[in-house]
Amino acid sequence: MSRILRWALVVCCACVAIALGAAAWHRLSRPTVLTVAVGPADFDDAALISAFARKFVAGGSPVRLSIVPTSGPADAFERLKKGEAQLAVVRSDGNGSEQAQAVALLHTDPVVIVAAEKTGIESFGDLKGKTIGVVGPPGANDSLLRTLRQHYQAPGENKTLAPVPLEVSTAIRTRAVDALLFVVPTTRGVKLGESWALVRSASRRKLAFVSLDEPEALAAANPAYESGEIEAGQFGGSPSLPEESVTTITVATYLVANRNVSADAITALTRTLFQERQAISGEAPIANLIKAASTEKDAVYPLHPGAKVYYSGEETSLMERHGDWLFYGPMLLGALGSGFLVVLRFLGFRDHQDQTALLARIREVISSIKEAQTIAELDAIRADVDGAVERLAESAARGEFDEHRTAVLSLAINYIDHLLAERGALLLSGHGMSSSDSLQVRLSARS
Repeated sequence: MSRILRWALVVCCACVAIALGAAAWHRLSRPTVLTVAVGPADFDDAALISAFARKFVAGGSPVRLSIVPTSGPADAFERLKKGEAQLAVVRSDGNGSEQAQAVALLHTDPVVIVAAEKTGIESFGDLKGKTIGVVGPPGANDSLLRTLRQHYQAPGENKTLAPVPLEVSTAIRTRAVDALLFVVPTTRGVKLGESWALVRSASRRKLAFVSLDEPEALAAANPAYESGEIEAGQFGGSPSLPEESVTTITVATYLVANRNVSADAITALTRTLFQERQAISGEAPIANLIKAASTEKDAVYPLHPGAKVYYSGEETSLMERHGDWLFYGPMLLGALGSGFLVVLRFLGFRDHQDQTALLARIREVISSIKEAQTIAELDAIRADVDGAVERLAESAARGEFDEHRTAVLSLAINYIDHLLAERGALLLSGHGMSSSDSLQVRLSARS
């Protein structure tokens, strides 16, 4: 194979290797992008996830979030089940699925029920045959209302209302609804107090909180809920809302992931969520409510393996993940070095200039010996060869070239030495010498 073809082959192989290495590096170094279904856009959960998404980008996180807008938790859960999103923000009372596994508990919120004070409605049982106005995302409270009506044996109608004070106050004033139900994070206390004042002013009705009797029994029969209490003044206002503590149940909102999402990606996501929650709390106060998801086997959503690694402190360190390279690295570097030398030899390079110089000049040296006319010329040639031999001997002692090449060089040196001795004898005998040299040799012999 010609030298040009060898160079072309090596260059092509090098280009392929560089391209593969660049592709591998790009794939390994680029952030993992996870799609998350959340909504509606003007609710706290969407604001929370958006704040995290921006913070992940600004902080150079290894995980990034791509938001899939939805109409609410119910829609988000459907997107997750259909494979349209890898993560979803859902409620604990959503429809179950084996695909959903918990990453973090985002917040736990009380169920709030209010009614006009003059109606005499004090507990949920009083809503039998009544119409409840439901404020919240589409379908988010359907399961909650079914559970409440069934548990307290209070059938009736439900009517969806937009979270707009004017629409809510109109429904109360016209008696289109007998009570209101909504689930609200405790961080929205100030906004709830403002909305409460607007609804009360527009409807010209004094509103009162409706309690849920024996919430412990309801929670025991429905694991998606827990018993709770709305503490006096929890939602602020003047007078304080509520004026007295009210028993109720709470519903949790989770960030869940498809079970098929990489455990490493979820571990990185979970770690980053808890590292950055304080940083975004100014922009999204609800971030202060984020907690670790339950590790119990009977949890509403089983824990994702990646989140479990973070919560249990089982994350491997950088040394543990890449420690094998300390063992295999030198071996790999040695192999690469040997391969590099093979490539150089394939291209026609030699690792020892003295070997190449001497072998390449064999004909020239032989010719110079045969054409030498004086002993001085032979001595100069011998001195040159001796210097090369000394350097080759040093290289051979270091094991820098193979036995085959050593044997070839040995034969060449022996032959050159033989020629030098033969030519020297010939010159001393007077053959092949100039007349002046011959005369000098004879005079030297007589003396």
